[in-house]
Amino acid sequence: MKYTMKASRYLLQSYHQILHSSGNKQHCVPLVYRYTFRSFGLSHKSGVVLSPASFNVHWCRPGSSSNLIIKTNCQVFKSYLCTDDRSDVVAEDEEYGEFVREICAIPGVGHRVLVVQPDIKTGTRRYVMTTRELKLEETCALVNTLPNWKVLEKRIVRTDHENTAQVFGAGNFELLVEAIRKNSSISAVVVGIDRLTGLQIGCLQEAWGLPVFDRYTIVLQIFKHHAQSPEAKLQVALAEIPYVRSRIQLMHGGYEMELSHLAGGSTQMTLEKRHMLLQRREHRIKRELDKLHSKRQEIRLKRQRDSQPTVAVVGYTNSGKTTLIKALTKDESLTPQNNLFATLDVSAHVGMLSSRVKVTYIDTVGFISDMPITLLDAFRATLEDAMMADLIVHVRDASHPDLKLQVVSVHKTLQRMLPEGKLNSMIEVYNKVDLIPTQAAEALDPGILQISAVRGNGLAELGEQLGQRLLQETNLMQKTFRIPNSENILRWLYSEAAVSSVRPDPRDGQFLIVDLVISPPAYGKFCARFARKKSQ
Repeated sequence: MKYTMKASRYLLQSYHQILHSSGNKQHCVPLVYRYTFRSFGLSHKSGVVLSPASFNVHWCRPGSSSNLIIKTNCQVFKSYLCTDDRSDVVAEDEEYGEFVREICAIPGVGHRVLVVQPDIKTGTRRYVMTTRELKLEETCALVNTLPNWKVLEKRIVRTDHENTAQVFGAGNFELLVEAIRKNSSISAVVVGIDRLTGLQIGCLQEAWGLPVFDRYTIVLQIFKHHAQSPEAKLQVALAEIPYVRSRIQLMHGGYEMELSHLAGGSTQMTLEKRHMLLQRREHRIKRELDKLHSKRQEIRLKRQRDSQPTVAVVGYTNSGKTTLIKALTKDESLTPQNNLFATLDVSAHVGMLSSRVKVTYIDTVGFISDMPITLLDAFRATLEDAMMADLIVHVRDASHPDLKLQVVSVHKTLQRMLPEGKLNSMIEVYNKVDLIPTQAAEALDPGILQISAVRGNGLAELGEQLGQRLLQETNLMQKTFRIPNSENILRWLYSEAAVSSVRPDPRDGQFLIVDLVISPPAYGKFCARFARKKSQ
């Protein structure tokens, strides 16, 4: 039987307990520390490891860190370990998984990390509208978002050589080597650059003797961890493919092949076979995503037929989008989290404006500076729901010290996806104003509404803005009807339109004055059904 890392961690911990309780020292696995298995304190070799009474543990092949064969008489292990809830398409086939682990080198057991933020003064990677300190803090926040990952040290290192193999100049490079050698607790290094080349990663790993990651790899792993729905898992798997493809060639040319032991082993596979596996996987994922996309189109068409306006809520990651939607809809099923990229699935939630108009709010994946285009492209199909909304609300985090960069990053991302007219009609709001002093709030753009989604400040004003703007951006009509005081007519209007007020006609008590918002199809039905009974 083959089991995933999810199961193998439970097995290995329990296996330790059985060995300890049995006192059978001759069967203990040697305590050899490897980067991938530091949390377990285990090393593996091919062949059979004899274990106490009820266990026979086989490693499927040398260098495999996740494929185990366990023969056991213990029913508890059988019932626990035989579960694997991944879909067939997302689940990596054995050969694909082997070389992906070599490239990505992300173990499921976590890392103790040194974060190095290059201080770049010139070129396209120089810091604009932000500082090196803020960039370092964001990189650390990304690392700490991953389960069992912890930043032990962080450094800002000056460099004019970010495009060279060593990334840093000779002097600073040697200082980093010494710092890493002095701290044996460090198990990985994260360099705060959006994308390192395969050559750079190979060179740094060779010098430091540790796995090296860039921001793209960390963001990709956060996405993989937070993906819950089949669609999100497929999209993350699709986003991983361009990254893997960009690294394959180097695996056959030097650094990556020599250092693949840092990821748990090396597989003997031709370049052509690797490309074939990638292509096959890419086609399968796209085919499944197309099916899900068709279902989304059906749901979107139903919303259009019902003439229910949609509002997409977008913003930088952790700006409070989900919290705002929960405040507007009173949807208790929403559980906002103070994490980066907590929301990956685009979800829809119905709320009601003060005008009684029902609105579908669409929660979206958060953006980040230097967001890889391949990651954005993978989620483009899902983001279509948001981009085709009648109105977009951009939530800004007023409390964040890097506010200006966050705003620019979101605008740049939206410019790739939205027509100019939709971008110009977007509503901007400052969220989390309850977390900043009054003087800082007064310094914000006076033309942008300030709100607190947690405390409810400014939500009534936001609702009014949404109602007015939706009348401009949709075909909804604001009407006042004078109708006979008939229960049937009024009941019909309540079911088919958004009735905001009903009052007796001061000129004739036999009639009612009804203020409402109604869609053209519903208005046509009303006229056809009650034409003789209405006056306008």
